[in-house]
Amino acid sequence: MIGSNSHEVLNIKPRTLKGCLRLQYIHQELKDFIDNKLVYMGVIEAPSYGSVHKEFILGEVLGVIKLTLIQKDIFSLSIPPTQIKKFLTSKGHAGKDLMIQKAQEFGCPSSQEDICDSWAAALLCKGILLTSPITTRPALETIKSIKTKYKTDLVKLLNKKT
Repeated sequence: MIGSNSHEVLNIKPRTLKGCLRLQYIHQELKDFIDNKLVYMGVIEAPSYGSVHKEFILGEVLGVIKLTLIQKDIFSLSIPPTQIKKFLTSKGHAGKDLMIQKAQEFGCPSSQEDICDSWAAALLCKGILLTSPITTRPALETIKSIKTKYKTDLVKLLNKKT
């Protein structure tokens, strides 16, 4: 989570929890993290269609995250990994090492891959709502594309929060 003057990182690790207990744990950790914070919007890395993840588990987790945000009245966007990579690195198919390097260059306090990916999504969110900390041409093109695609939703969000 990145604010105009602050940042916090939370890595939710359900460890050995399985099934519904795992989902409940993720929900509660995220809810506790965002409680008492002024959060306008979240950017979620959408699943990659070419990935070989455990699709049903990933879908459940994304559903829990989206539901938690909705319950807290936080608007969210699901952005494909290629757009987040393009925003951060100027390359839509950047590898893990480049993502980590660039995230750290832009202030990420960790070299853990998932945190660096989340950091990139948070920077993108900041760029969509405020001013982008990354001003490369690909980063600005990514922001413009997202703003165009979600123009109506973003206008409603900004009107609601003012």
